[in-house]
Amino acid sequence: MLLVVFPTAAGAQDSTQQDPAIRFTTELVVTPERTETPRALVPASTAVLPAATILTLPAVNFGNLVSFLPGFSVAQGEFYAGRPVLSARGFFGGGEADYVRLLVDGVPIADAESELIDWSMVTASSIRAVEAMRGPGASMYGDSAVGGVLQVLTNRSLGTYANISGGSFGTYVADGSTGRRFGSTGFDVSAAVRRTRGFSQHSAARELVGGGSVDGNVGASVWRWTASANSRRREDPGASPLSMVRLDPTFSDPVYRFDETHRHGLATSFVLQRSGADRTGLVRVYANTRDDAAIRTILLAPSVPDRRRRSITSNGIGGTAQAGSTFGGRNRGTVQVGVDLARDRLTTAYRPVTETGQFGSDGPEVDGHRVRAGAFASSSWDALSRLRVTGAVRWDHVGDSGFAVSATSAGDHQAWSPKVGVTLHAADAGKLAVFFQAAKAFKVPTIDQLFDPRPFPDFRGGTFTVSNATLRPQRATNIEAGVSGTSGFNWSALAYRMDVKDEIDFDIRTFSYGNIGRSRHTGAELEGNGRLGTWLQPSVTYAWTRVEDADSRNQLKNVPRKTFVLAATVTLPWNLGAYARFRRASGAYFDDANSLPIRGPATLDVRIRRMFGRQMLFADAVNLANKRYEEYGFTLSDFVGRVVPYAYPGAPRALRVGMSIVFGGPPVVSP
Repeated sequence: MLLVVFPTAAGAQDSTQQDPAIRFTTELVVTPERTETPRALVPASTAVLPAATILTLPAVNFGNLVSFLPGFSVAQGEFYAGRPVLSARGFFGGGEADYVRLLVDGVPIADAESELIDWSMVTASSIRAVEAMRGPGASMYGDSAVGGVLQVLTNRSLGTYANISGGSFGTYVADGSTGRRFGSTGFDVSAAVRRTRGFSQHSAARELVGGGSVDGNVGASVWRWTASANSRRREDPGASPLSMVRLDPTFSDPVYRFDETHRHGLATSFVLQRSGADRTGLVRVYANTRDDAAIRTILLAPSVPDRRRRSITSNGIGGTAQAGSTFGGRNRGTVQVGVDLARDRLTTAYRPVTETGQFGSDGPEVDGHRVRAGAFASSSWDALSRLRVTGAVRWDHVGDSGFAVSATSAGDHQAWSPKVGVTLHAADAGKLAVFFQAAKAFKVPTIDQLFDPRPFPDFRGGTFTVSNATLRPQRATNIEAGVSGTSGFNWSALAYRMDVKDEIDFDIRTFSYGNIGRSRHTGAELEGNGRLGTWLQPSVTYAWTRVEDADSRNQLKNVPRKTFVLAATVTLPWNLGAYARFRRASGAYFDDANSLPIRGPATLDVRIRRMFGRQMLFADAVNLANKRYEEYGFTLSDFVGRVVPYAYPGAPRALRVGMSIVFGGPPVVSP
């Protein structure tokens, strides 16, 4: 129910609905409750970035764009800095797993083996809006939605839009979409080309992504078919010793000189949806296929690399069916039920790589599949004109077969995820609202954490693996409460506490993944935005995050204790506009002992734009002051017991210029 931090530029088309029972106007959101819901009635922390706001931000790719959502932190978000690493509410996967669920028009987007988000699937020009919900979403979306849920809603036949930009480090992006309608039928086509040589050594990348959709009506129902393809080649500069990173952020350890990833993927989906005043229904099916070939070097100790080539073939198919009903008069209520099904087939194989980059003989290979089945039910009830009560419960089953599943393996997992929430509007027109929520969530170990066959030398003539087939799911219990107001200045404040048991992490004692214990995620989040006169729209967010290991009471590694963001949109004469954001994160450590602090970002990002009718020229400066900082890292012990920290450096100053073009359809940004 928290209000979006970023002001919407004039000309944006917001969805609104007037409800006499609640007596104020509010935009609708889809993601938190899997159906259109007035945002102020959702007992959770939500944010929305519409297309008009997106075009005012210094971002040209989806990975970087997410960093502008309050409560979400993105490391390596710039395209030329590598694959984005997302964290929320103190959950940090370090590029090995994600704790946030990403949906594109309702379809989950994640790699089968790791659940990592595939950021390249989204073309920025096709985004109609991004919806975000912080906190556990397992009662509606199941596994992995522990830290939050993101959903991208794409255009549907709204004209032609293109974004073209180029700048530092040989980076350019060409991203466009077009759509037309012919009576009740419409189509959209989008494509993007991204290329860079990277800001550090051995960090070049290129991506091609394209897609299209066709939609129409069948009676009172709407259908849509989509298809997309992507191809990517990316070099991986790896992490470097902290001493080298602080001396030269562009340095890449030569042990990673062969590391790179080649990816090709296809995806398609079909949805049939019926919306009515009293009843709604939806059926969605999707399928995807992907081929990866990657060389990855992992350090076993300082200057002791292990290099392997991994090939992956993944095929997935899934679907959703849900139905909803509204009943009652003034004390209106809703009920929604649904099921989710998915099956992923994965084949993965390793080969050693020599010091000259040649592939050795065939290595270990596994083949298997993971099946997911979930059923959910949710309900809401307007108990009073200003009081709304919501509840939901979901049952999930995740089963693995093939791979290395045996009688002692954790081949099947089940979980119940209940949630209850209350929203109270203490004043008319939504000027003051309070919410409370209690929920449970879970995260099943990834296929890689359970069954990855990559062999590591044990220096005694044998090998071992770091995967652990006996891992149990992580389970979490969350409570949070918040208050918000909209009288002139939009503001909100909330506090939460989440207890996690069977936390999965790399256990240095066994040199494998393990359920290492319990942790507690405690935090407070403050947000505010408003308008000063006709020319200035400031916003501020502050997050305090305490993530403690139950035994040591130390902050878990790579999680910043404090994050502060101050931003402003300025409207200037001569059709000029500017956006500036200062972001500072502090209180993170490379190690769980909290002995090696991370020098976090204190960066200033700026976009200046000039409108020419419906077209826009822009100039961006990312990390304008060229501050040096570290994104995240880890530690290794050498053979005499010394601890050596390794870090991924933050991107230095980058400049770019570009143009956003609109033909047909409504304007996206007004002067």
